[in-house]
Amino acid sequence: MIEVSGLHKQFSQNILYKDYRISFTAPRVCIEAPNGQGKTTLLMMLAGLEKPQSGQFLFAGKVLSEPYKQVAIASDRIALPDFLTAKQIINLTVSSLGCNWPAELISGFNFSDFLATRFDALSSGNQKKCQLILALMRGAPYLLLDEPSAALDQASIIYLLGLLDNYLADKAHGQIIITCHEPAPFIEHGFECVPL
Repeated sequence: MIEVSGLHKQFSQNILYKDYRISFTAPRVCIEAPNGQGKTTLLMMLAGLEKPQSGQFLFAGKVLSEPYKQVAIASDRIALPDFLTAKQIINLTVSSLGCNWPAELISGFNFSDFLATRFDALSSGNQKKCQLILALMRGAPYLLLDEPSAALDQASIIYLLGLLDNYLADKAHGQIIITCHEPAPFIEHGFECVPL
């Protein structure tokens, strides 16, 4: 379970969160809110990639000193080196985090033919696949996916849903939190919708 307490986050004069509190109790959560309400920013803060002005995040009752070790995230907001090929980007993650080469994920997302393509030359759908591969390959107990089905083809959405069905099976604790504008397929796969 992920708990957020006393969260304050603002950009210039725009206050996004003020003494915000929420507990995500379901194993699979889909956050619902209109655009611009802070869904992506919340995921980025949970992953430790953005800092709030104040607030605390608890993962199974504990503050994570190094969130990147236990939290994996896929989001368009994370700038990947667009001058590198997809294979080079995946290799960087493999070497820096000690992961195995994600052959099964690459095959499942039908991404093999795009490994030699520079990230900036990939279609939006293939950029999304690359982001998802980078997050899923880590096997982290906490998985945060920002609009995971956006720009994906139907076969890839079905493959992703199957992966998420089994993602937590071998983990003693953990949680999947996604944001999504079209939550119906995720709800059918056990995601609980939570308004932000």
